[in-house]
Amino acid sequence: MAEAGVDSPETRLAVLGSPIDHSKSPAIHAAAYRELGLDWRYERFDVPEGELAGFMSTRGPGWRGFSVTMPLKQEAHEFASWLAPAAVEIGAVNTLVFDDPDAGGAARGWNTDVLGFVAALNGAGMEAAPRVCLLGAGGTAAAVVAALPSLGTSELRVVVRAPERARELATLASSLGVGVDVLTFAQFDALPAESKHAELVVNTIPGDQDHLLVDEAWVDGALLFDVLYDPWPTNLASRWLSAGGRVVSGLELLLEQALVQVRLFTGRGVSERLPREAEVRAAMRSAALRVSE
Repeated sequence: MAEAGVDSPETRLAVLGSPIDHSKSPAIHAAAYRELGLDWRYERFDVPEGELAGFMSTRGPGWRGFSVTMPLKQEAHEFASWLAPAAVEIGAVNTLVFDDPDAGGAARGWNTDVLGFVAALNGAGMEAAPRVCLLGAGGTAAAVVAALPSLGTSELRVVVRAPERARELATLASSLGVGVDVLTFAQFDALPAESKHAELVVNTIPGDQDHLLVDEAWVDGALLFDVLYDPWPTNLASRWLSAGGRVVSGLELLLEQALVQVRLFTGRGVSERLPREAEVRAAMRSAALRVSE
């Protein structure tokens, strides 16, 4: 049964980005709305960098919101007329919600990656991570840093190829009361194995990361969250598992942040549960796995 006041034959949603053909979002969101009894259409549009404003100017009536992926998250931040605190901290928006579906209506901007990251970790049994090692300094890395206060993190080590790329991350971490240390991969590799240890290691860098020595001293008691998920497992995840460690796939982040988007698109707050939310999440997961096959 569709919920009163939010369903209509013209209700439309989409994911925007470039490239976008690989996106699992249409399958994941469609599964959620079917489970909720909502006859909504969720599409995908290839919108290159610099063209978000032009795309928005062509929007007709019936649009409820957009999921936004790379390379448009910073542009979406500038487009939104209102920003949630996490979007302000990160300077990036991955969700635009229109209060008025008529063409030309203003949009509110959110970043659901932060809550999605925490929810994915909680689902893996991790409630706290005093020490975190973050590989990479891209857009997803900023969402990870913004989530650290929720995990009680006091020490953050950022490992990057070029230290200047981590300046904004370091500033964000410091503003959140998290101590931060930035190292190059060469400096990190040179550390004694025991000093590399952290409760949580997050990889945000595409590629195999073959140069990283994954040994028991680094892996012992630590959880690896690899934000990549296709193909899976990554080389790093496979070596981490072989060393006896635990791993969370980026598919969990994709699902949890999308679940928060579904809450927002259906008129709820970011933490306001959906009806039969467990069943909705299960339907979304099944859809994502079918797309991967």
